[in-house]
Amino acid sequence: MPFQFKPDPNQDNLVIRPGMSAQQKGWIGRKQIERSQDARLEEAEEARTFERIRRRSEMSVSQGLRKYRGRRGLTQDQMAEELGCSVRAYRGYESGERDIPSSLLLQILARGDVDIHDLLNVRRDPVWAETHDKVIDRYNEAMALLSVHDLYLPVDAEAPARKIAGEVTELGAVETTSVPKRVAEEWAHLDHWYREGGWGLDAIEELLRERHEEERRAERRSRDAKRKDLE
Repeated sequence: MPFQFKPDPNQDNLVIRPGMSAQQKGWIGRKQIERSQDARLEEAEEARTFERIRRRSEMSVSQGLRKYRGRRGLTQDQMAEELGCSVRAYRGYESGERDIPSSLLLQILARGDVDIHDLLNVRRDPVWAETHDKVIDRYNEAMALLSVHDLYLPVDAEAPARKIAGEVTELGAVETTSVPKRVAEEWAHLDHWYREGGWGLDAIEELLRERHEEERRAERRSRDAKRKDLE
């Protein structure tokens, strides 16, 4: 029968005490190593998070987003509603704690009231003006074609339109796709989703992200509680 050590709940379970057997000491030694490894992994993850925030701050994407919102006189709640994301997610974009999806940047640029260089704080590219106009034209065309269909929610056209708008060689695509053809393909996927009981792609994606984040927070709280019980 394998050795099973039952720690005393009234003591620090990872402290080797006089009178313990060799098996007990070995068990505690292994647990001390595991705790040390967990602590190093957590420190490494925190360091990586800090580095991501620092790099985003240097690039000033989050700062550019805050300035853009301030120039329009919108609150974070209003900006989140316009972009079709949760307020929590948008606050993370502005603080630099979360990566800003390229689809949201395209959605902002499609308004035509901000330049990508001002939004990202990067050096201007003389080719971008033509590319910017092409992306906006493709986005508007895709939105017009998608709006003809029986959309469950108008916002459901946003994600496909943003995807189609960015499918140009100037932005790294293998080839510039045909907007009508791509709209037909995207509507087929969307219509199939509706028939399967879907109630809005953007809403579903945001719900899944929120659930994933909540699960991660719950796991971390559980780990913290277990560590406190062992201390």
